[in-house]
Amino acid sequence: MRAGDHLSGRYRLNVRLGHGGMGEVWRAFDTELGRPVAVKVLLQFHATHEELQRFRREASIGARLKHPGITVVYDVGQHENRQFIVMELLEGMDLSQLLARSPGGLPVAEAVGLALQTAEALAAAHGGKVVHRDLKPGNLFLQDDGRIKICDFGIARAADTTGSITVTDRLVGTPAYMAPEQWRGEHVDAKCDQYALGCVLHALLAGTPPFPVSEQPWVLMHRHLEETPPALHRLRNDVPAEIAELVTALLAKHPDARPDAASTAQRLHSIQRHAPGPDSTSTRDATPPSRGPAPASEDPTTPVTATAPNHDTAPAPTQPIVPPLAPAALRHRPRRRALILGSLATASAGTLAALGLTLADSAGTPKKGGSPSPGPSRHPASSPGSPVTLRGGGNAVVRSVAFSPDGNTLASADDDGEARLWNVATKTLAKTFTHKPVNPWPKSLAQVTAFNPAFSTALSVAFSPDGARLAVGNGDGTVSVWNVATGAETTLPYLDPVEWNGSVAYVAFHPSGGMLAASYDAPAFRLWNLSTRTAGTPLTTGDTSWISTLAFSPSGTVLATSSGNGNPGNTTSDGRLQLWDVPSRSNIATLARTNSTLHSLAFSSDGKRLANLRSDGTLTLWDVSARRSTATLAGPGSEITCIAPGPGTLLASGTKDGAVNVWNTANSGSTAAVTTDTTSNCIAFSPDGKTLASGGTNLTMWTMT
Repeated sequence: MRAGDHLSGRYRLNVRLGHGGMGEVWRAFDTELGRPVAVKVLLQFHATHEELQRFRREASIGARLKHPGITVVYDVGQHENRQFIVMELLEGMDLSQLLARSPGGLPVAEAVGLALQTAEALAAAHGGKVVHRDLKPGNLFLQDDGRIKICDFGIARAADTTGSITVTDRLVGTPAYMAPEQWRGEHVDAKCDQYALGCVLHALLAGTPPFPVSEQPWVLMHRHLEETPPALHRLRNDVPAEIAELVTALLAKHPDARPDAASTAQRLHSIQRHAPGPDSTSTRDATPPSRGPAPASEDPTTPVTATAPNHDTAPAPTQPIVPPLAPAALRHRPRRRALILGSLATASAGTLAALGLTLADSAGTPKKGGSPSPGPSRHPASSPGSPVTLRGGGNAVVRSVAFSPDGNTLASADDDGEARLWNVATKTLAKTFTHKPVNPWPKSLAQVTAFNPAFSTALSVAFSPDGARLAVGNGDGTVSVWNVATGAETTLPYLDPVEWNGSVAYVAFHPSGGMLAASYDAPAFRLWNLSTRTAGTPLTTGDTSWISTLAFSPSGTVLATSSGNGNPGNTTSDGRLQLWDVPSRSNIATLARTNSTLHSLAFSSDGKRLANLRSDGTLTLWDVSARRSTATLAGPGSEITCIAPGPGTLLASGTKDGAVNVWNTANSGSTAAVTTDTTSNCIAFSPDGKTLASGGTNLTMWTMT
């Protein structure tokens, strides 16, 4: 098949997403209904009867089962003697890709949320008399809105069908996730899916299924048939007993001893609802309300993010469970103009002189001129080389920096309104993106910028996970999404310009690339669906402090927000550190009431820890699952101004006096330190941990050796 081919005169093939021995999956466009779709084509002209049966079975089941957790089939057809299926197009990643990013397993709360969604979708399939028979992380697709879809019903069967599960004398399924009765070639029912769900939940928590995938099939068969899986608490001591007990029940050797999907969902819901969380303001059912697929439209020529084979366009965001932000709340919220103008005045007043290196001991007490703290690390402590100044001496202050996923490009957001791309290898300017401010006010642009100098600035930058797009939070309240290759700009508007007061504070891409979180000059933020360029109702913090920073967990199921307020008289407790469930758009915990700065959040690479920087310089580590503080890296007065995540357990911080520290969060020690000659407003680690960048009056970069 070729791009541009039309199937049945209706489905135009655009981009091939994947291929195998039997067929291909394409991103396509339904020209009649004007929507993007996925098309799976069976390529073999002389497909066996068995292959045709599997292909048709997948189409029939997808069309019959109606549940938001099961991939929807729209149509079937034939093109030049080739069978094809038309399905919804999913944006995101499957759970095998997610686990590859988190080899030690996911945070407990995220694993439970994903398993809960899967169990509810399985309950719908089993209620429809369908057994999947090949449930595994690769067939569980995490969309960019945090919702799970069960995919690939090609070897599914009716639950009441009798006879062997072999296909031309071959067992079907994936060895590491197959139930004992599958290995024995017996008739199977819905309980074999439950066993596979137990294997999946084990993998989400421990990083691997109960028995190693690397073992030979006959060894795996013996272990699944005869051996008791290792106890989860021995592999990971933070797994609650009730979760370990549920996994053990799901992995029972006899089918009748396993709970069904509905009761499994109930147990997971109960576990989730009663999860520990000091200072938590709310608990909730993480499973989003059921809904049908949202209509979508697309310009087929628009570049798209990487998409998983055989899946669908991200549906428009659902309405949040939290109350919408009332216009009155926006009108009467505390203003931050004083902060914006004050910070500019401070920078221009020359308060950037170096005051000496600031470190923190294990108790969190700041100390000047200290030595790096020793201690074990998952990554060897690197020594920074000589700093290279990419840009300095100008009038534009660097507000935000970010490395591309491949580490070859550094982006900066600057006070002069431009976003710049720097070649890391040559240390030269590669591109400049300039946004033309959108002025909603009945005054000239000069008058508006004189009143609010931040109006024409670029305030934050973030690369998409594939590096193809750069999001820039603009001072006029809009978000620019730039095509890095072509320089084309897509502008996401501020949805209520009448209430606009300052600027976008932060932007963050979802790990799948299809969603963008943006915070505004308000105690609220929005989640943008980049396929449809739409955003749901703002999600509100519940107080009047504007959100300063947002950060997605590595899996994308949890979003952390920190808020603060620069108005005179505010204290360190004026603000909130909160966790949000992305699928349901709801607040799941308020970890602390604390005033946080910009660039004040950083998840560890496994998503288990969250670092938070308070406005007074206190740097704290939080256990995401337990929702409690575990360590204080630096206390009040440390003069730390920004933080950024590094690979593994590393964390970078910058200070007012130009010190840049690299912390090992595993032991609360500082592993390396350098100094610049200006305040560090923002900092970034390259993905491989080999390069550090700091932005302030200068833009500086170090290569770690």
